[in-house]
Amino acid sequence: MMPRSLIIFITAALMLTGCGTAASGTQKAADRPAEQKVQAAQANTGSFDLDLERIDGGSFSYSQIRGKKLLLVAFWATWCEPCKAELLKLAEMYPDLSENFEFVAVSTDTEDMMDKVNQFFVENSIPFPVLVDPSGNTVSKLIPGGDTVPYSIIVNRNGEIVSRHSGYKSGDEESLKKELLELQSK
Repeated sequence: MMPRSLIIFITAALMLTGCGTAASGTQKAADRPAEQKVQAAQANTGSFDLDLERIDGGSFSYSQIRGKKLLLVAFWATWCEPCKAELLKLAEMYPDLSENFEFVAVSTDTEDMMDKVNQFFVENSIPFPVLVDPSGNTVSKLIPGGDTVPYSIIVNRNGEIVSRHSGYKSGDEESLKKELLELQSK
């Protein structure tokens, strides 16, 4: 059996660095390794698409905002503390950016966790759509490895993925907000 201090250390390390399998950081298309650039080139053809159900019963389709707003897609899970911290910070930023941006949070939780997803959405008054993909089919196409959370992508008005972020630690929202403000003028 593991000593209690080791369990606490591992838990703290996961909370500080993120819950997924990838390293933390921002990756713009030009900074990616060659094999990822090929995938990015395919993804950056302006063919980005996202059609998912909302936790509140509606639906979201990127085609409704394409050409009108930029899109921030934040992938998260109820078991991931850094994910939830990031969503709370995004909820604080959203009112200042919502004229030019749409934010959506895509839960990677399974069907049996939808009550917890809804509970988080309601209890925290998340002001933007919370989307669900219990089958994981959409998420697996957009996240490297299919399960890295927190993970976010930014899509321009032309349907091109212009930035990817993996992991979250306190303070990351400041550099993200700066990036979003720069993108809104393009």
